Amino acid sequence: MYLEKGRSFFRIDVMLPCSYRIIPEDRIEDTPLPSAPDAAYIEQYFMENLNQLDEQLHDYIIQIGQKSVVLANALTTLNSKLNFVLQTIDKKQLGHAIPHQMVNISAGGVAINIRKANINPKDKVDLLFQLTHNDAPILVRCKIVKIFSSEDGSNDTTVALEYENLSEEDRRKLVYFIQNKEIEMARQQNKTSH
Repeated sequence: MYLEKGRSFFRIDVMLPCSYRIIPEDRIEDTPLPSAPDAAYIEQYFMENLNQLDEQLHDYIIQIGQKSVVLANALTTLNSKLNFVLQTIDKKQLGHAIPHQMVNISAGGVAINIRKANINPKDKVDLLFQLTHNDAPILVRCKIVKIFSSEDGSNDTTVALEYENLSEEDRRKLVYFIQNKEIEMARQQNKTSH
């Protein structure tokens, strides 16, 4: 738990659909976020992440193709089917297209692992995450509070972020989500201790 502006927020580690985009300091003014982004905007904005995943998948399929042409063809067909399905989803279902990752989340901010070592503390991070299957994804710009370099020599860097201009409705959703997760964890601890 930490204090921010007189309010206390509990932090919790949880696996969520979560994607990010780093906005370099010199591009922040040129890339404002809309107040109510729709599914098409979110998909286009984060298409860069989806394209990176597509490139990785393509590279893997090429490597697999050297061992098994049939398996490579099957994976290519599956990827085409997934791309078609992604084009037909609505905003609430968009979370299924967002990669899942472990995050340390609170109503005031989040800590996430990113795969980019050259981050400037004055950069901003646009964060897209979905709390539950029934909720629309939350898109929020964040300021970087702290950067933790990986100790294991990998390219992963943990970045602590603070939400900027998070709507009160989204903050309430976050508080409710975190409280429910805490209750869930307390119940599990009770079951294991008895």
